[in-house]
Amino acid sequence: MTDYDRQIELMADAIYREKVLRARSQSIEEKLALGADLYTYATSITLAGIRNQHPEWTEEQVRAELRRRIALSRRLERSDAGGAR
Repeated sequence: MTDYDRQIELMADAIYREKVLRARSQSIEEKLALGADLYTYATSITLAGIRNQHPEWTEEQVRAELRRRIALSRRLERSDAGGAR
């Protein structure tokens, strides 16, 4: 590892520690609001990706695909949780 790589690693570690400390200092309400914001952001990115993949689809088709992907994700999470027992 070069000196430059080590410096980058140290900076990344410091940023991570700062994020953890900031998160720990937040109230439950702030954490829930950020979680909702993150969900909204992730949904908007996914919708944009679906629209990009299928520009011919209507908005109804795009939203149906989003719902399908969310349902699939939930099924996969449940099957992973069941297999971990």
